[in-house]
Amino acid sequence: MFDEKLQKFLNANEACLGGITRLQNIGVETLEQAWDKASDEDLIWGVTRPGVMNPEQRRLFLVMVLSSIEDKLTDPRSLNILEKLRTNEVITNEDLAAASAASDASDASDAALAASDAARAARAAAAAAADAADAASWAAARAAARAAAGAAARAAQAKWVRENFNLRDLHTK
Repeated sequence: MFDEKLQKFLNANEACLGGITRLQNIGVETLEQAWDKASDEDLIWGVTRPGVMNPEQRRLFLVMVLSSIEDKLTDPRSLNILEKLRTNEVITNEDLAAASAASDASDASDAALAASDAARAARAAAAAAADAADAASWAAARAAARAAAGAAARAAQAKWVRENFNLRDLHTK
């Protein structure tokens, strides 16, 4: 059974049944216990709810997350925003529009790559059942690698949050 503070937080942020069940399964009763014991995924979910972090905490968290993928940020407009976040400079609407356009282009490129992957998989399936099995194994391995990378990123984020923020400094009311 959750104490009133944790229950109010979960209700106010519309926590899903899965998250609530995970907290119950590890014996969490208070917000403080949730901070210490929650899974990386659940901790990040909790601290990224609107209003939990103040603007400075959000800026620091964004810098940490974006810095972890900085080598993948090839567009100078995205790098400009990261630099402005690092130095706490104002990000203008023009900066955001330019970065959004770059992100849209990247999304389109990702979609084209995904379509290409799908076409390749379809050709392999048509070629032979053995090729289809190979393609399925490849897709499963790729999905597993993405899941592992996501889990590693989430673990790094949760570790950083626990080391850089105190629960009492966050707005959980």
